[in-house]
Amino acid sequence: MEPYILDEDALKKGWGDEGQYWFSLANYSVINHYEFADHERPDEMSESEFMLSVKCIPYFRVSRIELAKAYIEAVGSDKLKAKLNAIGNEHDYIEAFWKYFNAYPHLSEGYEEFQNNYLIKKAINWCDENNIEYVVK
Repeated sequence: MEPYILDEDALKKGWGDEGQYWFSLANYSVINHYEFADHERPDEMSESEFMLSVKCIPYFRVSRIELAKAYIEAVGSDKLKAKLNAIGNEHDYIEAFWKYFNAYPHLSEGYEEFQNNYLIKKAINWCDENNIEYVVK
C-alpha cells in the first residue's frame, strides 16, 4: 500500500469535530462519519464499535483549546500563563487567549508557523502510534 500523504488537506481535517473523521486502514483514506449514515449498524453497537468493525480508526484531532494552551506554553510569559490557567472554562479561555493575542503583538509573531508545525507533529505522532506509513508534503 502507498504511504498516507500528510498534505494540507489531510492536516485541515485534523481540525474536525470530535468523531467527525475516521481513517480507513483498508485504503488509507479519511472518511467523514456522515458517509456511513446509510450503513446498517446493529442496535447494540455504538458508532465507534461499528467504525472499528469496518477497519476505520479515529483520525487525529487538534482542538482550538489544545493549540492555544500549547502556544501559550511555548511563547507566553509566566504571568500570562498563570492568568490563562486560572480560567476554568474552555470557551472563556479561548476568548481570553484571543484578547491577549490581539493586544500583545509579540504573541502573533510566529503563530502561523507554530500552528502548522503543531498540526504536522500531531499527525506524525498519530501515524506512528497507529503504524501508518506516511509522507509529509
